[in-house]
Amino acid sequence: MTTETSPRPGSTTTPADTGPVPGPLVQAGGIAAQVVAGTYVVGFLAMGAYLAPQGFVDPVADPSGSLAFLLDHTAVMSAWYALLYLLGGAAMALVALGVRDRLASAPGPARVSAALGLVWSGLLVASGSVAVVGQHAVVSLHAGDPDLARSTWTSVSIVQDALGGGVEVAGALWAMVVGLAVLRTRTLPAALGGLALGLAAVGLVTVVPAASEVSTSIFGIGFIVWFTWLGVVLARR
Repeated sequence: MTTETSPRPGSTTTPADTGPVPGPLVQAGGIAAQVVAGTYVVGFLAMGAYLAPQGFVDPVADPSGSLAFLLDHTAVMSAWYALLYLLGGAAMALVALGVRDRLASAPGPARVSAALGLVWSGLLVASGSVAVVGQHAVVSLHAGDPDLARSTWTSVSIVQDALGGGVEVAGALWAMVVGLAVLRTRTLPAALGGLALGLAAVGLVTVVPAASEVSTSIFGIGFIVWFTWLGVVLARR
């Protein structure tokens, strides 16, 4: 004798279903991933096409030259940091939560990835806040005490760089946990998980001063590809 089991009332599952429909947070994470990728693209383009040709220099290597550049391009610098760190950091929070929900079949790694992703998001937002507020303070100080403005600008830049961009350990740890979870659960393409592990290794190398500049660039360019790819996958069934 055979027994037929009827679907429970309210159930939307049918034999034709091929997988779970992405939840709102997963879909929001996919959109946010595209936003993060966009901030990386704009950041690189702005540096290569405008900031560097106009005379952008490192505040530690050339404090006077960097301060002069800031005074001449205050609005552009504020917008650049706000886009890269404030918008990018806020979008990263949604990415972290969306990825957590997509990795729900591995609860432990999903929770760890969310925690690390939110830490990375917080550091980015803090870095952008320090940069924008610090720039405005330095411009105001320069009117009365140029020497104090120069030393303050150097200090602000060091703190801002330490929070976001100088080393990429927070992002590397998040990518490592996500990559391992993806390879374990296959809830995302295995190649996406493998790329995450590769970027994690590159991000950890940024703690080495001699390799920091090159590895930071590779980390950023690699994540343009990764976040774009992730955004497409998260929005898909």
